[in-house]
Amino acid sequence: MSELNQPAKEQESFRQAMGWLHTWGGLVASWALFTIFLTGTIGVFDEDITHWMKPEAAAVSDFDPEAMTEQQRVDVIKKGQAYLETHMAESHFWGIGLPTETEPGIRLFWQDDKQEFQNTLLDLNTGEPIPVNHNRETEGGHHFVHMHYEFHAGMAGIWLVGFFTMIMLVALITGIIIHKRIFKDFFTFRQKKGQRSWLDGHNASAVLTLPFQLMIAYTGLVIFLSIYMPAGVLANYSNPQQFFAELLDEPMHRPETGVHANVVDLSVLFKRAEVMMGKPGRFMNVEHPGDSSAVTKVFGWFEEEDYYGQLLRDETGSVQFDATNGDVMHLNPPGEYDKGTPMASQRVMRIMHFANFGGYSVRWLYFIMGMAGALMMATGAILFLVKRRQKSLNEFGAQTARVYRVIEVINVAAISGLAVACIGYFWLNRLIPVDIADRAAWEIKGFFYLWLLMLFHSACRPATKAWFEQWSIFTLLALLLPVMNLITTGHWLVSYWQTGDWVSVGFELTVLVFGLMSLGLVLFLRRKLTAAERYSQPAKRSEAIS
Repeated sequence: MSELNQPAKEQESFRQAMGWLHTWGGLVASWALFTIFLTGTIGVFDEDITHWMKPEAAAVSDFDPEAMTEQQRVDVIKKGQAYLETHMAESHFWGIGLPTETEPGIRLFWQDDKQEFQNTLLDLNTGEPIPVNHNRETEGGHHFVHMHYEFHAGMAGIWLVGFFTMIMLVALITGIIIHKRIFKDFFTFRQKKGQRSWLDGHNASAVLTLPFQLMIAYTGLVIFLSIYMPAGVLANYSNPQQFFAELLDEPMHRPETGVHANVVDLSVLFKRAEVMMGKPGRFMNVEHPGDSSAVTKVFGWFEEEDYYGQLLRDETGSVQFDATNGDVMHLNPPGEYDKGTPMASQRVMRIMHFANFGGYSVRWLYFIMGMAGALMMATGAILFLVKRRQKSLNEFGAQTARVYRVIEVINVAAISGLAVACIGYFWLNRLIPVDIADRAAWEIKGFFYLWLLMLFHSACRPATKAWFEQWSIFTLLALLLPVMNLITTGHWLVSYWQTGDWVSVGFELTVLVFGLMSLGLVLFLRRKLTAAERYSQPAKRSEAIS
């Protein structure tokens, strides 16, 4: 009889082991994963957020890039090259972007001495930089994208995100194993039941978004496959650039020679590229300008609405030239994607991860699923402490209370503190002077300073009060953001509505919705605080009498 029960015991032992791994692995990763999920979810609308954060540019909305003539596009390249040669001659990279509907100017890019990318916007008519009071410097929504995949920490951040993404996959798989009634629990929610309520919320948000989370985690790893798993390339190629050249069927990247050579007239090459592609150009870059290895590439124009509506989209086309003599190095004609099945698969996964298909309907679906995923991370972290406080587990001996307090502080700062930093980032966009140097960097620094301040606050306050106070701050900042916008820019919902700026209307309405949801949470926490104070007062009076 005992032999018959042995498989069942082994199965239960395996489930318990998976439960331990899910609990502790999930807790350690939940703080980072909540950050990754929340910022990635917000980043789904990065361009829309950037639009709102540049009110001066948003005010100009009648420019039609499709109406530009060939000569006007060529003039854009001439003005861009003239500015870069005059002011950025020592840079290792140039980029010239043609005007768009949302940015009717010449956007220039270059690398500074620290190999960091910088940019400026030139007036379309004069070729001179647009004054800062007409061109608010900001990372906009791209700040959330960078937080999502590299924590603003470069390559080290990419590795950290990859590490936590692997833990996420482990947590998802172990979570499936330890929940015997996972799909039944999805339809169960026991209100006002303490630990059970948190568990039900955790299970429901997990099951609802399970396919989405598996897809997002896996595709996120695939995007950086060559970074996370370089052994195959390094074992077969002495120079990794050769592998990528063969994979993409393009010329190999040329290293700098140190031999000076002037860049030819880029406008002439741009015009030739348009003829070869049979369509207008959208962007032109130059690698190693001023060096004999200089290469320039022209990218074809595409209609964003049609382009981002496709999952396996056509090539936009590109032409690569030797920038020192104008010789054609490579033509990638527009049309059906033909880089092979592996590259097509990786391309589709990249498009799926970034929600670059299906338009606003898909982006809103990703947004809802992403928020549900962030909710799963948050409820999991909170459930960890709720469960242990109710059972009074003595896991760390005499230090148990201190360890739990540290986890409690990090929970508050990682969840509500991050929310305050995110909404505070939008306030900083309106409060930091437009003409200050390194303005975009100050917005990002302010984001981290706010987050650090919330960590300090959570360490100084009891947990329930810290939750209440930080969500109160978030609520006020969210509900008053349109008022701040009106005071600082003169724009608000009605003016956006009247001018047909639906992107800004959608942004402010979304912020208000989250402000109202947060208000409901604040009222709930207030009732809990009031109840706790009433409960503790008789105890204090009895202690005083005794």
